Amino acid sequence: MNARAAASEVASRLAAAGIEDARFEAELLAREAGGISRAQYFAGSQLTPEATETLANWAERRESREPATYITGHREFFGREFGVGRGVLVPRPETELLVELGIVELDTDPRAIVLEVGTGSGAVAVSIAAERPAATVIATEVSVEAIAFARSNATRHAPGLLLLLGDLAAPVAHASVVLANLPYIPRWEIDALEPEVSKWEPRVALDGGVDGYELIRKLILDCASRLKPRLLALEVGFGQAEDVAGILRAAGVEPWFVKDLAGIDRIVCCRWK
Repeated sequence: MNARAAASEVASRLAAAGIEDARFEAELLAREAGGISRAQYFAGSQLTPEATETLANWAERRESREPATYITGHREFFGREFGVGRGVLVPRPETELLVELGIVELDTDPRAIVLEVGTGSGAVAVSIAAERPAATVIATEVSVEAIAFARSNATRHAPGLLLLLGDLAAPVAHASVVLANLPYIPRWEIDALEPEVSKWEPRVALDGGVDGYELIRKLILDCASRLKPRLLALEVGFGQAEDVAGILRAAGVEPWFVKDLAGIDRIVCCRWK
């Protein structure tokens, strides 16, 4: 079957299921199922019977609002392909800001110890370790399922990364740079999110407690009382930067913000040293 014709049929089904960018997603699934490039897709490539069957299965899964990234099993992040699936948060483009901040700190001091707290798929820590293979990069994760993804991604891109199973920064005694994209969604808001998030992504990676700041507050207190890193950088949700800044000020440090490409204050930073 012609790949574009098959994708057109899938696009109609996805649109009927309420999925935005249905045509783009249908093309993506068709190309992934057939193992063909975009150029081959537009040149009229045919799908084998096996690929056509795979596409039909994938379309049904996507209709149920399973994220396309879980279906294909991978996601590009900071120029590398990462394995993902149920059990880990899908890496978002704005989270690449944490990677950039970590690299800047390492370029300032190559001996700095970089810690990513709550690594999930490992996207941030693996990217930093791959970009700066001589650096000491550590990542922690509380989920056994998630750390398995991180370990696989580290094996592929950054075998020198140290992965530790444990709560927040508890497994480490010292870190110069602490980076984190912790759960920041208030618990009561999760069920109102789009189904791709609320029904499929792991609650442990979403649930920020009653006000959304439960784990963020806990990490800040640990940094203030014990780690005192040269840099703490926290990814936050829309409209949350000022609240997190207030928590940091109460901990005795002065915060600043890093905006994402949409102009949103996305990362809240501070220094103890």
